[in-house]
Amino acid sequence: MEEIESKVKALREEQKATLDRIEAEYREQLAGLRRDAESKEQKLAEQWSAKHLRLTKFIEQMGCRPRLAEPNGR
Repeated sequence: MEEIESKVKALREEQKATLDRIEAEYREQLAGLRRDAESKEQKLAEQWSAKHLRLTKFIEQMGCRPRLAEPNGR
């Protein structure tokens, strides 16, 4: 009986160690995915900003300026 209890205890400890290892790997992968997502988000924001600046300069070169108000109230 003690032998069986000892084996069950050993299996439970092994299971806990395995679950802890899997959880640590999961957290590591999740952290990596978050870093990748933040990096991609930063790159997209920089690209959008650069395109917005180019568009703004192009519009200024074309002589188009935003109208603040129509003189006749339209």
